[in-house]
Order: sequence, then C-alpha cells, then structure tokens
Amino acid sequence: MIKVEDLVCGYHPGKPVVGPLSFEIGKGDIACLIGPNGIGKTTLFKTILGLLKPLGGVIFVNGKNYRDYSAKEFARTVAYVPQGHIPPFPYTVRDVVVMGCNPNMQELSSPGKEDYAVADEMLELMNIRHLANRDYTEISGGVRQMVMISRALAQQTRLLVMDEPTTHLDYGNETLVLGQVRKLAGLGYTIVMITHAPSHAFLYANRALAIGRDGLFVNGDPSAVLTEESLLNLYGVGIQLFDVRLKNDQRQARICMPMSI
Repeated sequence: MIKVEDLVCGYHPGKPVVGPLSFEIGKGDIACLIGPNGIGKTTLFKTILGLLKPLGGVIFVNGKNYRDYSAKEFARTVAYVPQGHIPPFPYTVRDVVVMGCNPNMQELSSPGKEDYAVADEMLELMNIRHLANRDYTEISGGVRQMVMISRALAQQTRLLVMDEPTTHLDYGNETLVLGQVRKLAGLGYTIVMITHAPSHAFLYANRALAIGRDGLFVNGDPSAVLTEESLLNLYGVGIQLFDVRLKNDQRQARICMPMSI
C-alpha cells in the first residue's frame, strides 16, 4: 500500500528534518511509527499525505507515484485521522461522518441518500450507530475519535493514516479505539499510526517503524526491531521487556517497563 524509497522530509530545501528513509507497508498491516518528540514523525506523515513536498526520494501509494494523483483521487485512496479535533459547530454525529463522502461526490453537490447510507454503514462498523443523531459537541473524547475514524472510512479508502489516535484518551477509550483499529486491519484495511507507546506496537501492530536521533531508523516486526537496546537508543532510558501470554488467548504479547521502577 505504501512504498517509500530514500525519502527525505523537511520544510526548507537543504534543511532535512528526517531521512533518507526506505520502507514498505503492505495491505492489512498495522504499522506503528514511534520515536521521541521532535524527531520528525509528523513531518513524515505530512509528506506521505502530500501536505509537504519531499526534499528527496519518492513515495508510491497503492503502486502509483503519489505525484500522479489528483487531489480528489488521492482522497479516495488515503484517509487521515487527526490527533484531535475541536468541534466547530454542533453537527450531528451522522453529519460529521457524511462529510467524509465528499471525495466521491460531484462538485457543489449535497449529500444524498447513498452518502448517508455510507455514513450509517461506517458508524455501524465502528459500533456507534446508536449515536448518529447526537450532537458531536456532546460526546466524549474517545467516542469523538471513533467518529473521526468513521468519517475517514466514509471516504471509502482502504488506507488510514492516524496521528496519535489515542492522545488524551483514558485507558478504557484507548483500548476501545485500538481494538477497533485491529478489527479494521482484519477486514483488509491498512493502518499507519503515530504512537508514543511501544506497547501499542507490541499489542496491536505487525510492523514498527522507529525513528531516532543520529539517523537511527529500524523497521520490521515489532518484537524484532523494538529491543531493549533500540528503545534505549530511542528514548534514552533503560526499558525491560517481558513476554506474557494473554488470558483466554493463544497469542503471546510483549510488555515494557522502565528499569527505574
């Protein structure tokens, strides 16, 4: 779904923020992008989304150079879920989600029955259709994040790019959102998300991309690339990793804990 070759990202020519990076993310992958603050994760996201021009290298999305997409065609291919969203007006939840149908609508047209049917389908997929008529300003932050994911799904893309989707969420809502992310991957969606928690990569992802200082970049299976040594290099603190078997599950998970505890 995404192939990056020798990509260099930044805001001004000759002043790279991150790169060169090369990696691939396949269909159905959940890829976690992790690294310390200020290292260039959001800059990389902005470049993949076409909001910044690469300083070098190339990006292929779904087998096509992203430069060859029109804006509307790209919006039918990639959807973005922001880190947070401030409600500008008390739209209903359904109206917020139907806004995601815009790339598939004619110019200057209004949403029709088919568009609202798509919105309801995506609300159902995220298990929040019962909130369709609620004011968007009156729901919790965790549910609001589910609405943002529903809106992205209404673009009818198979590739979702999420910027810290669990920021400011309590533990229950964080678990709820990440559980839905894993459900979407099982349905064939590809998810790329920024996170500050290595445990998210261990528990939910099958690919990790870790960016650190001094050109550090590792990517691959989270258990293989997120080692105690690489996490020390990333964050500058000692971290111990433990393997556990999940209750009522055959999967084995890895958890991390600071060595200072």
